[in-house]
Amino acid sequence: MQSQYWKELYQLKTHIGFIERQLEKSESIDRFLKIVLAIASSSSIGAWAIWNEYSWVWAGIIAFSQVITAITPFLPYKSRIKSYSSLLHELEELMIRAEFKWHSIADGQLTATAINKARFEIRAAKQKSLKKYISTTIPTDGKLHDQAEATASEYLTNFYLT
Repeated sequence: MQSQYWKELYQLKTHIGFIERQLEKSESIDRFLKIVLAIASSSSIGAWAIWNEYSWVWAGIIAFSQVITAITPFLPYKSRIKSYSSLLHELEELMIRAEFKWHSIADGQLTATAINKARFEIRAAKQKSLKKYISTTIPTDGKLHDQAEATASEYLTNFYLT
């Protein structure tokens, strides 16, 4: 039963790492869009006199910034940032509780039934948090998942297997 709880702990840490990476990705895209809009509006105002000869560049910048402005409210990145942040806080709190419980499990203080109950408490809490904050599916990304697994493995190895 200890190994099953350990796997649940590893899975939880992997999920945390994956959500962290999805949050970073969403923040980067959102930041990029805001920077593009800021540059487009600033440069187009400041460059009016300089680019009077290159009106096609001027028109392109304005058109591009208008498209970005029009589609930005429909892009999921802003809402994902809020959802991922809230989810991440709850999963990290769950991880702290799960790690605390691990010490009792590793020391052999809990019965197989108690370990199994603790394992399913992690699953239930994780599922509850996912339902609470994620209304759609989380985009899959094998590279981010691999990174999250590597980070989880490194974390658990450094703190529990050395």
